[in-house]
Amino acid sequence: MTVKVFNFYKISLASVLLATPLCVFSLKILAQTPTPQQPAVIINSGSTNTCKYRIRVLPSGKATYTVCNRKGAGEINVDTTTKFFKDILAAKPLSKLPYKPCAKPVSFSTSTVVKYDGQKSPDISCPNNDFRVTNLNDDAKNIQEQLKFSTSKNPLSN
Repeated sequence: MTVKVFNFYKISLASVLLATPLCVFSLKILAQTPTPQQPAVIINSGSTNTCKYRIRVLPSGKATYTVCNRKGAGEINVDTTTKFFKDILAAKPLSKLPYKPCAKPVSFSTSTVVKYDGQKSPDISCPNNDFRVTNLNDDAKNIQEQLKFSTSKNPLSN
């Protein structure tokens, strides 16, 4: 009768060798994932009748904003926050997004840009056939709506 001895060290070494590429791949994905130290910023230029605003969004959903020289803070829902950061990553590099100028009335026109990780998008508020631009513009509108601030320069409407 022959008894086979289980060699624990060979199996452990094999496990480590097989698991290493998976760990490296996971770390690469984590490195691409936004972290709370990396906020995204939405900047709207304002117009004759509306105040400019700036929204700083963290991947946690926490947001701060400045509008009409007033500061505020709020929280964006998880679905919107997750979609916004996924859309930013899909649109990188932001500066290479296509820009199609659109006709805007001079006194009422605004422009909206997104800044993230040292990059800045072109104006995303003009209709565009590129889904990445459209998604970012929709995200920016949803975030501004969730923060519930007014951009009106008329003090009675705030």
